[in-house]
Amino acid sequence: MKPGGRRLSFLAGCFLLSAGALIWPNTVRAQAELAVKSPTGGLSPGIRVSRTRGYATVSASELARLGWRLADVADGVFLQLGSEGPRVEVLLDQPFLRWDGDGVHLADASFRDGSEIFLPLQFLIDIVPWKLPDRFDYQAGSLVLEILEDSGPQSIRRGSRAQMAGPPPDPTRVVVIDAGHGGRDPGTVGGRGTREKHVALAVALALAEELEGEENVQVFLTREDDTLVPIWKRGELATTWKGDRHGIFISIHANALPNSSATRGFETYFLSEARTEHERRVAALENAAVEFEDEDGEPEQVEDMSFILTELRNLDHQHWSALLAEFIQAELARIHPGPNRGVKQGPLAVITNTLMPAVLEEVGFLSNRDEERLLTREEFQRETARAVAEAVRDFFQRYPPSPEGSGRAPT
Repeated sequence: MKPGGRRLSFLAGCFLLSAGALIWPNTVRAQAELAVKSPTGGLSPGIRVSRTRGYATVSASELARLGWRLADVADGVFLQLGSEGPRVEVLLDQPFLRWDGDGVHLADASFRDGSEIFLPLQFLIDIVPWKLPDRFDYQAGSLVLEILEDSGPQSIRRGSRAQMAGPPPDPTRVVVIDAGHGGRDPGTVGGRGTREKHVALAVALALAEELEGEENVQVFLTREDDTLVPIWKRGELATTWKGDRHGIFISIHANALPNSSATRGFETYFLSEARTEHERRVAALENAAVEFEDEDGEPEQVEDMSFILTELRNLDHQHWSALLAEFIQAELARIHPGPNRGVKQGPLAVITNTLMPAVLEEVGFLSNRDEERLLTREEFQRETARAVAEAVRDFFQRYPPSPEGSGRAPT
């Protein structure tokens, strides 16, 4: 559960080109060629692959050979396949793009180098076949892009197939478990004195134990004892630990409803605008943790998250976060006696900057006496952890990389 291991870019190491090996140096732009298979079966190299920032890239101008039309703009480039194909907005120095208005997250950023704009090779061998499965495919284990339909004239010279000899992308999935509150921030306090921070930590530790033995899963905890971790720091830690791998973030909490002891049950939140008064109340309650972070007593202000929510709509994270929340709710419904209050959403500070699918789980209401007693039972804490762990396993069956480690995004 400790940070470790080296970060791997989407394609790392070296490629074999024909009979000779080409090793990527750090100071020189190394080049290889991506072989392209036409609808008639011919195999022709010609799409140059280079490395300048530590990961494999392809220039936007090279994509013209596959029928993409280019329009260079101030902050990036627009790509369009033919005259009526999809329109792609590539943003510079940011690890995402917009495909017909829908956001797609990338492993690395696109960038400008001189007069050229470079995209991660992932765009060509992963995103394009995912978005256009009837037109392109990528032969895993090699550098061969297969054109399934003729996309127009191509000027690609003939040559040999380039086999990939470097290590495949790291198949390890990262699970970052965040126990809410901690230290001088007790969170909400039940009528019998139960503190949210203790319940959250107990469930988080049990969840870590459940997932530690999973193959190709690495678990991190934002806190392992009764300490205070700043609310904005938690997402930064999670993003650092995840690196170039696929990962998820789960923040554990317990709910409360002032002046009401009847409300009970469990609910899971993902990041978006709050739609109801209840969602706004929970977001305000959890975001109030920043009041405990300044030693001088001056609370740090919760940042305006409107810009984060705007960009979130253009990324895949919101969809995947909602799906993870649904899986957790379904599993908890099997063991939790309280009502299933469903998937909720709100502007929750702790999951704003995680750059991965992220949820906040409210495991019950400490303001309800019966549920407060339930949440303090070690057996129930472990049952909750087992249910969330099962939801994580189910989620990873849908979330890339696939169990075979192909790295292809699901449809």
